[in-house]
Amino acid sequence: MFTENIKFHRTNRGFSQEKLAEVADVSLRTIQRLESGDTEPRGDTVTRIAQALDISPGDLLQYKKKEDMSYIKGLQISAFSFLLFPILGVLIPFILWITKRDQIDGVEYSGKEIINFQITWNLVLFSGLLCYLIWVRYSFSFVTEVSLSISQTYMIVFYSIVGGLYLYNLVITAINVFRVWNSLPVWFKPSLKLMK
Repeated sequence: MFTENIKFHRTNRGFSQEKLAEVADVSLRTIQRLESGDTEPRGDTVTRIAQALDISPGDLLQYKKKEDMSYIKGLQISAFSFLLFPILGVLIPFILWITKRDQIDGVEYSGKEIINFQITWNLVLFSGLLCYLIWVRYSFSFVTEVSLSISQTYMIVFYSIVGGLYLYNLVITAINVFRVWNSLPVWFKPSLKLMK
C-alpha cells in the first residue's frame, strides 16, 4: 500500500521521481525502490518524503484494512466482562478496540458502540447505587428502630436496581453478539455518544 500511496501523492503534486528525490533529500534510487516495493520505508525517509509532499507520514503509511469477523466477534464477546466487574465491560473492549481499530474493517464502529454503551451503563449503575445509598442514609435518619422487614425492603430495592441493570446489559450484549454472528450491524441503545 505504501508503494501506491507514494506514487499517488507524488503524481498528485506533479513531481517526477527525480524532483521528489531532490526535494526530500533522498537518492533517486531510494524513491525507485520504494515505489517498486523492493524495500521497506524507514522512519527518517518516510518523514522526509512526507514533508516534501506536504502530507503527514501517516498518509503515506496508511494501508487497507483487512476483514476479520472473528476479531469483531471476540470484541463483542469481550463486552460480557462486565459480569466480572462493571468497569471491565469498558476496559477490555477498549483495549481490543484500540489495538486493531485502524487495522480491521468494522472494529472502529463496533468498538465505539460497545464502549459508549458500557460507559453509559456504568454511569447509570453507579448513579443508581449512589442514589440508593443516599436514600438509605436519609431514610435511616428518621427511623429510630430498624426492623427486619425494613432492611429486607432496602435489600429488595438494591437487588432490583442492580439485577435489573445487569439483566439489561446481559440481554443487549447477547443480542449484539447474535447480530454480529449473523452479519448484522450492532445496536447498543441507549448510549451516550462519548466516542464519536
